[in-house]
Amino acid sequence: MIKRTNDIADDEIRIIMACESSDPKATRTKKTKNRLVRVYLPIVALVILLVVIGWILLPAENDADEDLMTIAEDEIIVNQPVIKPDEPSVSVKEGIVVVDTVINKRGLLIIYPENLRPKLVIGRDMLNDSTIVLATQAADIRRDNGKIVGTFVMDGEVISKGDSKAGYCSIIGDEITIGVSDATPMLEQVLLQDGYFFRQYPLVVGGQIVENKPKGESIRKALAEIDGKICVVRSKEKLTFQDFSQLLVDAGVRNAVYLVGSSSYGFYINESGKKKLIGGAQKIEVENESYIVWEKH
Repeated sequence: MIKRTNDIADDEIRIIMACESSDPKATRTKKTKNRLVRVYLPIVALVILLVVIGWILLPAENDADEDLMTIAEDEIIVNQPVIKPDEPSVSVKEGIVVVDTVINKRGLLIIYPENLRPKLVIGRDMLNDSTIVLATQAADIRRDNGKIVGTFVMDGEVISKGDSKAGYCSIIGDEITIGVSDATPMLEQVLLQDGYFFRQYPLVVGGQIVENKPKGESIRKALAEIDGKICVVRSKEKLTFQDFSQLLVDAGVRNAVYLVGSSSYGFYINESGKKKLIGGAQKIEVENESYIVWEKH
């Protein structure tokens, strides 16, 4: 019987070992791969560890960063509440309250006169009085003859006549009334009590928008009533009459008449006694420029 050399007896163990490749190139490739694994594996592990630690420590909301952000007005979606001057935080004895707010992503400047006397004046020279705290142009002026458009009464004296615009503002004592009427009994009271009166475009009546013919866009101003308080409202961007009227309604305006807008001159005196413009800088004075002003008693 022939004995096979490959057979293994019960008391024998065969050890099988992998043989190194005889190809030198394959050997070098294997060594290179092992070296790369030894070098980069710790780096990858460190990066993963740092990411995990950062994720654990990162807060859900970074309030500190948000406080440092400057948010453009046109990025604000939610309406800001309009502050009323009867709130304790903004109440004043004699002066004005300025509210800078955003309604429907559009900016409004709302100026409330508090315990001041309103009246009408003609000419910029009258604005040099140190007692005047707020001033803005009131009635329009005709381009052809330089006359005031519509009925205009000052100190009970009729300066101009006409009813081309249905909106009106009457001032008797410290009381301002704004509304719409072709023939208003308020005019008679103004004449009898040495008051003031002018006409302008009506914008809002009883919380409802009033349609107007002009369709262009411009910086707009209005004499308005919010919660029974009279204020001057100025848009921060160019708007049509329709858009401006809608914005006033959204801001809570009950009644409003137009004031000369665009770059017309106007100002208020802030708490520090500094003059702040609410229109363009003074240009060449036009004859019969009229202003509604509020002065200290």
